Order: sequence, then structure tokens, then C-alpha cells
Amino acid sequence: MRTHLPFLPFLLLPALVVAACANSITSPDEEKAKAAADGGDPNNPINPSGDDTNAPPHALATLTLGEQHAAIDGLSAPVISAVFIPDSKLAKSCTRKIGTCEATQIPKCMTGTTPGCAGGEACTFDDICQPKCVKTCTRACSAGEECFFNPSASDGSGMDCRKTTRFDAGAIAFAGTTESISLFPPYTTRPTGNGAPFLPGTELRVIATGAKEAGFEKFDEKFKATTFIETNPSLRKLSKSVVFGGGTIPLGWDPGADVVVISLSGPGGTVTCKVDDKAGKYEVSRSAVEAAMGESTTTTGTLSLMVARERKEVRKDKKTVGSLPGQTVPSVGWLELVTTSGETATFASCGSGTTICGEQCVNTTSDSKNCGQCGKLCAAGLVCSASVCR
Repeated sequence: MRTHLPFLPFLLLPALVVAACANSITSPDEEKAKAAADGGDPNNPINPSGDDTNAPPHALATLTLGEQHAAIDGLSAPVISAVFIPDSKLAKSCTRKIGTCEATQIPKCMTGTTPGCAGGEACTFDDICQPKCVKTCTRACSAGEECFFNPSASDGSGMDCRKTTRFDAGAIAFAGTTESISLFPPYTTRPTGNGAPFLPGTELRVIATGAKEAGFEKFDEKFKATTFIETNPSLRKLSKSVVFGGGTIPLGWDPGADVVVISLSGPGGTVTCKVDDKAGKYEVSRSAVEAAMGESTTTTGTLSLMVARERKEVRKDKKTVGSLPGQTVPSVGWLELVTTSGETATFASCGSGTTICGEQCVNTTSDSKNCGQCGKLCAAGLVCSASVCR
């Protein structure tokens, strides 16, 4: 299955440029019709549940404003990012279903019987999500240039350099934010300060001057910010035995009107679960935790957990300009306006040969206070050996 890349948790998102018309706020009925046509929920056009697999070709721009606060101390950091992609298919990744959640798959290639790819190759997925080794372009180019494959290269290497063409929407400015926010290509951001760049539920505005080379035409849009989220009970109250035990992980929050995205990141990758905000609670399955932890059985693994409220408004009538070498740019552009508020916590599991007893990692084969199982105390004068009090 292929779907959009999930919102990356636990980081201040840098802008990614792989290489923006009049206001277009549509009526609720129009948005419902669009959501239904795109395979989403017609009653939830702000955050349609369906992906755009069957949608017409389009470029994609995602502007994100948000905050992430740590459950342990409440410190909040702003999230600001601008991502412009010439073809929405490039924003897709290979995933697999885990109940109602999705795990982002990691390609694992083989060269004969040896894991990995040969020198000068990289492991990736093909169009049907099968791992494959592809040749990488390794020619050193000057600043402002990129390497590309050229069978007619003068040196016979099959690689050459060409000018890097930007794909963006020019200068971008936000209004209605708590601080002035202006972004310029390539949209490298260094958010500072404490807290979200918006007030909860406020109206925001974004203006783009339009691409100078290739990208989105100018746009001017208004959108509404999400509200802040607080887990209830707090993530900091989750015990190690609950997180890494045998049952589900119960999560709760004060209900809202948007979508809650629960993300688990560990050695095995990232698992994302989208939940109805109004429910106010969700239980993460053990299979989702195991998928995120992967095969971390020989060393202690760390699980990062985020509960985020997200509001996404999509404008599907933007126009693109210019062209990119070797890349088709659809004439239509979709603009995603995302606001988010997330609470995060990190938990360290126990390594191989140890068991979680309360909040401690113990070796039940030799621990006289937990001999053979948690809480089994050896009597005075006895020691624990091979899980038996002797």
C-alpha cells in the first residue's frame, strides 16, 4: 500500500525542497463533494480519511505550523516547515496495515545472499513497494548544480552536472501568528523561542509571492488553527511495564474537533494511528508497539510516543508554473495548510535477558527479589540461581 508520508514526530521540521491565484475558500458542500470524489469521508472534508491514490495528477505543497511539548517538563518548541513537491506521487511511502494503524516500511535489499546493495547503489522501493537496489549519481558538482544520469556524458561515466532548478512558491509570510514568520527559498527554518506560533483556534493567513523558476503561482489563503492538546492522564504517568508489557497502551486527551494522530517511533520504524478527536481516548495495540520496536532484542531500544492534534485544510485549485529537467510538473497544485499541537514522551525498554518489574529492568534468573518472576522474593539465607531460590 502506498500513502502519504506521515508527519514526522519529535523534530523541528526542516523545509524540504525537491526541487502557490486568488483566494479559493470553498463552501462546506463543495468541500464535501471534493472529499467524496477523492475517496475520503464527505462529512470530514478538513481531514479526509482517504488518500489521493485515485486523484488527478497534481503538485503538492504542505505548510505546517505547530508546537511540540514534552510531557516530562511541558517545554514547548515551535514547528515551522514548508515542503513543495512537483508530483504528489513523490510524497508517498510504502506502508503496511496494523489494525487501524499504518507502519512505514523500510526497504531491505539483498545482493545475492548478502544483505544490502553493491557499492554505488542504494536500497529503495519500486512502484509496487518491492525493495530494489538503484544506482546512485555520485559525480561531484559545483554549488547550484546537481548530478544526473546522462548516457552522453563526455567522460563516459554516464553522469553529468546541471543547474539545480528550484521548485517553490517564492517568499512566504504568515499573518495572525504570535510572532512574525517569513520564509524564503529554500525554506530552511531555525525556529526559536518557546511555544506555538499561533493561538488556539485563531484565524491565520498565508501569502506567497509565487515561484521565480518553477513551482506554485502566488496565493493568498486564510485558514483556522487547531487547538492545543494535553494528554489526560499525562504521558509522563505511563509506566515502563505498561508501555513494554503485554497489553495495550491506554491514551487519553481532552476531546476536540479535529483529528488526533498518534505516532510511535523506534528501531523498527514509525507507526501512525489516526483517531477521532472527539473520542478522547485510544488504546495502542501491542502489535503496533512491536512494529515500531522491530527486532531490538539484543540491546535496549527506545520508543518515542507522540499524541498530536492536527487540522488540515486543503486547497485544490492552485496553479503551477515553469518546468523541471527530467520531471513532469502537473498544471494543478494542491495546497495543504496544517496546524498541529503534540505531546511527546520517550521510554527506554529493557535489553535482552532482562524483564520489566515495575520500572526496573531485572534479571529474573538471578535477582533474589524477583526470582523467576516479578515480585518473587527469596527467603533469608537463599539466593536466586537459574530462576529458583536455593
